[in-house]
Amino acid sequence: MDQPESSLPHAAVQKGQTPRHEELVRLIAQSLYSLGYRKAAATLEAESGVPLYPPEHDRLLLDVMSGRWDACAATIDSLTGITERNRAVAEFLVWRGHFLELLGTGDAGLRLATEVLSRRIAPLAIDRRCVHWLARAVVTSEGAVAPEAVAECRIGLFLDLVEALPPWFRVPSGRLEHLVETAVIQQVASCIYHNLPDEVTLFEDHKCHEEQIPSDCRQILCAHKNEVWFVRFSNDGNYLASSSSDCTAIIWKV
Repeated sequence: MDQPESSLPHAAVQKGQTPRHEELVRLIAQSLYSLGYRKAAATLEAESGVPLYPPEHDRLLLDVMSGRWDACAATIDSLTGITERNRAVAEFLVWRGHFLELLGTGDAGLRLATEVLSRRIAPLAIDRRCVHWLARAVVTSEGAVAPEAVAECRIGLFLDLVEALPPWFRVPSGRLEHLVETAVIQQVASCIYHNLPDEVTLFEDHKCHEEQIPSDCRQILCAHKNEVWFVRFSNDGNYLASSSSDCTAIIWKV
């Protein structure tokens, strides 16, 4: 996960910028970070007033790493553009993480873990098999997080949360490159005269001209008595073989 050097307040977004403009700036910043141009990416964030990550991202990251579980749930509940199913999944991930950490503290956390399971996890609209697995863990301690592994598990929890949250919450890695490559493929696919072996450049729209496709009639071959089914040029281009439904095959000098 590429982290920006600084997080800017969302309110700093300059006037007149459209949502599409903000998305483009975030895509460029993410690409710059992934390419290693961290100073350039940070400068872009500062000058544009558009942070790579929204405030909710930084807030949720801090709450997860600090173990502020109620605050995590409140942030998830406040997010827009997320389906109720994904919201339930995200809340389940949060409370499951809390539950497994409590199990890892031994008998001292067993009662609290049971309360989290019954009050926080069980009411969620999720696959009941997940609840049953956690209920079994109360007895077996399966999946319990030891105190020394808490930090690592919380990092994994946050990464899992990011996958369940809406696209605007984070910029997927390599998203700008994917969009560019998709646009190039689409231009080539829509070029009806495409006949260039060279790679398509990003500096101009791709278009093959019809002059690149042979289109002048130079010779009419009339020896066949019925429709022609198959034709093929020789490797040197000097001869043409044709076969017809009249049961004949002819080699032409062209």
